[in-house]
Amino acid sequence: MKKIALMLIGALAIMAMPALCLAENEWTVIVYMVNDDKDTTLENANFRNLNNMKSWGPGENKTLLVQLDGMSTGSSDEQKLNYKGGSRLRVEKDKLIDEGVLGETNMGSPQTLWDCLKWAHDKYPAKHYALIINSHGSGVFTWWGDGSVSSSEPGKVVFNPDRRPGRFVAYDHTDHDALTIFEVAEVLKAFNNRYKTDGKFDVVGFDACMPAGAEVLYQLRDACDYMVGSPETTPINGFNYDAMAKLMARNSTIKPDAFAIDMAERLNNSQIGAWKTAQAAQVVFAVNQLAMELLNAMNETGKSFALRGQAAFGKGTNYWDLVKVGEAFYRENSDLNGASNRSVIKQMGKELVDAIAGARVTRNGIISITWPEKADYQKYRAFYKALDMSRDAKWDEVLDRRELGIK
Repeated sequence: MKKIALMLIGALAIMAMPALCLAENEWTVIVYMVNDDKDTTLENANFRNLNNMKSWGPGENKTLLVQLDGMSTGSSDEQKLNYKGGSRLRVEKDKLIDEGVLGETNMGSPQTLWDCLKWAHDKYPAKHYALIINSHGSGVFTWWGDGSVSSSEPGKVVFNPDRRPGRFVAYDHTDHDALTIFEVAEVLKAFNNRYKTDGKFDVVGFDACMPAGAEVLYQLRDACDYMVGSPETTPINGFNYDAMAKLMARNSTIKPDAFAIDMAERLNNSQIGAWKTAQAAQVVFAVNQLAMELLNAMNETGKSFALRGQAAFGKGTNYWDLVKVGEAFYRENSDLNGASNRSVIKQMGKELVDAIAGARVTRNGIISITWPEKADYQKYRAFYKALDMSRDAKWDEVLDRRELGIK
């Protein structure tokens, strides 16, 4: 009887253990696909991406999930799944499993992103998590929705993780909304506080245009461990989802840095990189040291600086290669060479280049810094001032001085 009683106690103890202890994935990877409601170009590309992922499946002890925003008029693939509005899918080898039709969904809302991550955790808890946001992008500036450049409160985040479910990236044309970098960071930090007892969200990849900026990396420093993204506009097909699924299927364990590196380097694009957010503070510290010296030099000489050999990204001139900026000062290719702190500026340029190299975990990869022309900076200044980097470094004051003449 005593033996039977002990066996019963043991069985009850096992039944009482949290589900997380019994069935925890090595990885749960979430692809947050925000299609363009204006035409089918992005949606068709993502149907190809879905087919590439299911050609491999996620492999053992891993889950590959997709939240897909379909055309509002509806569409379907060869499995006749319903893609009218939002859908949730689980990718397995040679098939997609329907995890629920959501109907019209505002993918540009932080609440929608939170609900997606909560669903992924509650149903498929894991040791490691990766989030890929597949969408249109516009760099650190966001044009639509709460907290955007056109908002009366730039940087505002309207988000409650305890609300029951009913732009920077993720432009949703139906709802005219997008996720700001503020919203992405706050959702991830809420996820960490609630579900990640052993650290931060592992990897965030932006399959979108121009997210790889120093301001973005710094905003995410407490939200995730690794960021993957390009400083430039990206092709419509986006990331190499076939290679990502292959990596998952063929490896029983994958370290977060290896996952981020593989995601970036499989694109054969020297501009895209994987970045360690733990080094973001060193990058911003170097930016700040350089900025303070530039302010001193401009005030002393009465001159602004103009740099040679620079590279801008996108159709405009908002984002510039930060390494080239640092190198220009290190090589004294500016109009401030007559300043008394000339040698210090040179040294600060070198330290900035070194800090960027320390943050990059891929062999290649470019990170940008925001440096708009006067008219654009006037329009976007309030938003830029709301960023953590503007709070903790004086690059925004350099822009104030150089572009607007504000001392």
